[in-house]
This record gives sequence, structure tokens and C-alpha cells, in this order.
Amino acid sequence: MNIPRANLHVRKRSSYLRRFSIKNRLLGAFFITSLLPVIFVTLYSNVRYEDSISEKLSAFSMQVLSESAVNVSRELAQYETLSESIIVNQELQNGLKQAESMTDYERNEFQTKVNNVLGEQVFRLSNLSNVVVLTENQEPFFDLGFEWYPGSQIADSIKRINPFEGNTTWNYLRSNRGTDKIALSRVIFSADNLNQKIGYLIIVIDGKVFTRNTYEHVDLGTGGKLYIVDGFGTVVSSADPGIPQGSSYKQNEVFSKIVKGQANKSFYTQVDAKRVLVTNTYIRSADWYMVGLIPHTYIVSELLAIRGNLLYISVIILLLSTLMAMWVYKSISTPMRELLQYAKQIKLGRLDFSLSSTTPPDEMGKLTETIDQMVGQLKRLIDQVGLEQKAKRDAELKMLQAQINPHFLFNTLNSLKWSAMMSGNTIVEEGIGSLSELLHNTILDQEEMIPLRKEIDNLLHYAVIQRIRYGQSFELNCSVEREELYDCLVPRFILQPIVENSILHAGGDEGRVVKISVEISGRDGILQLTVADNGKGFDLREVQTRRHSNDKLSGIGIVNVEERIHMYVGEPYGMLTRSEPGKGTVTVIRLPLKKKEG
Repeated sequence: MNIPRANLHVRKRSSYLRRFSIKNRLLGAFFITSLLPVIFVTLYSNVRYEDSISEKLSAFSMQVLSESAVNVSRELAQYETLSESIIVNQELQNGLKQAESMTDYERNEFQTKVNNVLGEQVFRLSNLSNVVVLTENQEPFFDLGFEWYPGSQIADSIKRINPFEGNTTWNYLRSNRGTDKIALSRVIFSADNLNQKIGYLIIVIDGKVFTRNTYEHVDLGTGGKLYIVDGFGTVVSSADPGIPQGSSYKQNEVFSKIVKGQANKSFYTQVDAKRVLVTNTYIRSADWYMVGLIPHTYIVSELLAIRGNLLYISVIILLLSTLMAMWVYKSISTPMRELLQYAKQIKLGRLDFSLSSTTPPDEMGKLTETIDQMVGQLKRLIDQVGLEQKAKRDAELKMLQAQINPHFLFNTLNSLKWSAMMSGNTIVEEGIGSLSELLHNTILDQEEMIPLRKEIDNLLHYAVIQRIRYGQSFELNCSVEREELYDCLVPRFILQPIVENSILHAGGDEGRVVKISVEISGRDGILQLTVADNGKGFDLREVQTRRHSNDKLSGIGIVNVEERIHMYVGEPYGMLTRSEPGKGTVTVIRLPLKKKEG
């Protein structure tokens, strides 16, 4: 029997599930069907909500940074305007041109004069720390302020001046007091000859005041940071004390990504092993970048609260699912236990035991009802078997009584045989012996498939009996191709009806002897039995009428022989008859070549 592969897979899956109890299967099913949708919806909504919040917060922070950058540009513009008014001052121009030839006294006089001229204009800006003027050789010429800047900070500021960027640069300075400063540096050209460099101007402003005036009020959320870096990645201003000014801050994580195509864009990066949203905007006037860092934890802070609530909801759903599963399991397990108890009672033979008369209309109720019907049918079958056993015992008794008659018949035939033997009547002796054997094989032997040897013996016994009636009107010859064919199994009494037809119908009125031959051969798994006679033959068109004749000694006609062959050996085996008037008859029987096992 071939079982479809799909059905095999279904059976394997169902057998795997049946390793677990129904209770555990129901709990697992309720957990999966209740928790999985919640988990899926939670994950999906979290991702979508996080992306949406990130996009909106990114757009908002970019707008805030752009507005703050405008404030920074305005703040820087007033110092650039101041620097313009300073470098075109005629007194300063004349002094720088004569700086190399001035005596110390003349230089002091000049500084006092310039101080008086520029003082009101300079100190109008409260967050100015220094206004420094250097000669062309970077020698101090004028310094209005109270702080100085150790090291080569001033010289480095001058080196950063780009002549192609309006001769102005902004950079970070640290004073001798450790305070953070922002310096504007630019070249002073001669008013008479713009190609003649006569000195340098450095305006230093207080970094803290600058931050307060521009973007200190900007709030990027809890943990958010806002700072400004120059084109070299140096922090020039910061509203967060955690971001040191004057040094690079997260150069690889933040600044390198900004200058590599992420300017004026937002992106995520890792800062101190934490995910951070970076937004930035470019301040063209100072070649600065204003950078905002927003922690990812702040972006998803509301999501964290939602996740906590979802956890409580999941726990509640889990409890409800467990209660529901237990309730459903109880509705299944209770009738199953009752059914199991019912089956145990049936196993003990207590067929009168029954469940409640009212069963619910579910599957378990239908199963109980079906088992009740099966038990009722079983009781009826047991009663029927009891009656049949009683009838069988009665039949066996009657059969035992009936066996007396065959034994009496055989004993009588044996007595007649011995009487004929004692009187010397050989023909009667042989006839009675053959009749006794033939009746024995007919009445007592109930096997349908018998060895070929036994079938030939039955045929020869039949021929002996027919000779008592017909004398020497026929001759019967049997030949077997090989000795081992005698053990082949054939349906019993298949040769006798054919030979009987030859004896009864093949002879003529002239009294000639009919020769009947039985030839048996076997090859290629086929046992072939051929019965031929040289009688007068018959018309095949009349064969049907003649084959239905059943008035023979055995009562078995040709049709019965063919039907039994098909019944016991099946197709394509069977019987074939060929005959023509005056040319005799040939009947061929084909059977499978097989022997009795064991």
C-alpha cells in the first residue's frame, strides 16, 4: 500500500505533538496564539514608532541648529564689522607703517591715542577680552585687554588665516587664566595699497559669553549635547561641560563622518558605547560646524514606558490564556477520563455498564455515543456467536451421526470386493475397488487443490468403472513429461469430465474403439494438460449446449471445470477446446506450475 508523502509528513508531525500531553499542547497553543500577535505587534509598532520619532526629532533638531547657526552668524558678524572699522582706522594705519622706526615713547603715545579713538567702539561689546594688533613681523604693537595667551597660540591663529577666504579666520584660544576664548584673526592691509600687508588684527571674545548669547538656551532633550567645531575638528565652543574645548571630540565617530558627506544631515553613530543621533549644520562665515548629539535612549524613552506597559499586558494575557487553556483542557479531560473508565469496564467484560444517558453534542459526546453503539453491537454479536456455537454443536452432532452412513457404505463395498475376489470375478473386484476409492476421494476428501498424481489416480479409477459398462470401446493413455510434475497442484476433478465426454460422445455406431490420450507437460511456469481423442468431434457452434450437460457420474460439467479453474488460479489460466466433425476433439488446460509448500 503506497501512502502519499504529504500524508506521511502530517503523520510524523502529529506523532511528534502526541509526545506531549493534551494539557501541555493546549497551553502551548494558547501561548502561541495569544502572545505571538502581541509580540509581533509590539516589535512592529516599536520599530515604526522609533523610525517616526527619529525622523521627526532629526528634522526638529536640524531646524533648531539652523536657527542657532543664524544666531551664531549674527554674533560673529558684529565682530567682523568691528574688525573692518579697526583696520581702516587712519591712526592705526599710520602707526603700523611707522612701527619699525618708533621709539618706545612714541609707541606709548600712539597706543594712548589709538586707545582713546577705539576705546568707545571696542568696549561697547561686553564680551570682548582683547584687541591685539601685531606688526607685519608679528611683533606686538597694540593690546587692549587684560589677558594674554601663552605659547604659540597667537602665531598659530595667524598661520590659519586663509588669504582666499576674506583674510579672516576664527579659532579657539585659552588664556593665561585658563578661560576659553574665541579669536578672530585677519590681515591688515595698507589703505593706500591693498597688496601691502602692514600688520595683523586679533579680536578675542569670551567663549562662555558667546555661548550664552547664541545657543546656550537650546535644549535637545535629556542627555542632548550641542557644540561647535572648526574645520580642523577642534571644539571652539560647547554648552556642555562634558565636551572639552580646545581639543577634538569623538573625531572618528562624529567629525570624520560629517566632513565625509554627512554635513547638514543627520545620522546615527556610537559615542561612548551608546547609540547617538547626530545632527549638524555648517556655518559658512566661520568655517564651523554646529553639532547636536541626541541620545537614542531619549528618543525611545517613551517607547521604554510603553514596553513596560506591554510587559504587564503580556503577563495579563498569559494568565488569561492559561486559565482559558485549563478550562478548555478540563472540558476535554473530564469526558476522556469517563470514557477511559468506560473502556476499562468493557475490557473487564462488563458490557452492561454505560455512561450518562445525556451526552453533550461535541466530539467527545459523539465519540461516547459511537462507543455505546459499538458496545451494543458487540453484545448482539456475542449473543449471535453464542447461538451460532450452539447451532454448530448441533450440526457437529448431526454430522457425526451422518458419518455412519459413508462408513457403512465403504464397509459394505469392501465386503463385496472380498466376496468377488473369493469367487474369482476380477472385473467386479476391480470395479468395486475403483468405485470405493473414487467415492472416498469424492465424499471424504475436501481439498480443492490436490497433487497431479492424485488427480490421475482418480481418472484411472473412473476409467476402470466405465469399462464395466462400456467394455473395450475406448482406450485411455496417460503420459507425464517429467516425474516432478506429479507433485504439482491442480484443482481436483478437472480431467474426469473431459474424458467422460470423450467416452460418451466421441464413439460411433460402427463400434470403433475411441483412443483417448492425456499428455501433461510443464515449462516457463505453466503446467499444460492436453486431453485428445480421435472421435467423431462436434460443431463448435453447438459447444455451449453440450458443455452445459451435467448428467455425468460426478455431476461436474465442463462449465463447472472452467469456473473452478478461474476461481482457484485466476486469469490468464483456463481451458481451450478445439474440435471439428470427423476429426476428434482436443482440450488444453493451462495452470500455474506450483507445488505444495512444506
